Amino acid sequence: MTLFVLEKTLALLIMPVGLIWLLMLAAVLLCLSRRLWGPAALCLLCAALYACAGSTCLGDALIGSLERQFPPVAVAALEPFDAVCVLGGGSELDAAGVPELGVAGDRIFLAARLWHAGKARLLVTSGAAWDGIAGPRDAGQETRALWRAVGVPDAAILPVREPCWNTRDEIKAYARLQAERGWRRMALVSSASHLPRAMALASRAGLTFTPLGADRQGRRRAFQLQQLVPQAEGFSISYRACWEYLGRWLGR
Repeated sequence: MTLFVLEKTLALLIMPVGLIWLLMLAAVLLCLSRRLWGPAALCLLCAALYACAGSTCLGDALIGSLERQFPPVAVAALEPFDAVCVLGGGSELDAAGVPELGVAGDRIFLAARLWHAGKARLLVTSGAAWDGIAGPRDAGQETRALWRAVGVPDAAILPVREPCWNTRDEIKAYARLQAERGWRRMALVSSASHLPRAMALASRAGLTFTPLGADRQGRRRAFQLQQLVPQAEGFSISYRACWEYLGRWLGR
């Protein structure tokens, strides 16, 4: 064990997520010292579930099971598409209300790369979001502004006109556009972990897409001591994976 690994493990243990876990383990020891076997077992179970939910290993396995369904594709190997449809969710607004790339912003960047490489005749953007302070946001227009900032001309961008609050709404909008414009080759761009659910919805709507995954989170990691400590990254990755499985089960 290197000094770096030890320092990182100790740092994770004194972060809020790690401290809560330590308190759970302390509660187990306290119950055992007082021979409160039932409460000790309950506290241990809670600590174990908490550790699993915050485990980067489990998070990687969960989200990787979704992402591996659609392996990465080299942009250069693709044939041009009539339309590249980009699901909303990749943008945020900064403090001044100016659009910027969000956590899942790689999907916006990937679509811009496709256009610049001559692989997309038209970029289609959609999505709506709700900001608790500012109110409703037009994610499609935010994406449009970001594309224009990196040199994609307005003539190559088609924002969906109707507000789309979830993926099912976006797929319906794409189906309408495909029927109106007669697109033959279409690509669907989103986070790789979201593509299984999105492609299932597209299939039910009778749409045929080439799936292009972005924002890949799952990765193989060599085991290190700090992975035994629950951490915010593990909770975040597991949450995203469970959200996708739940959405697929609900048909949304």
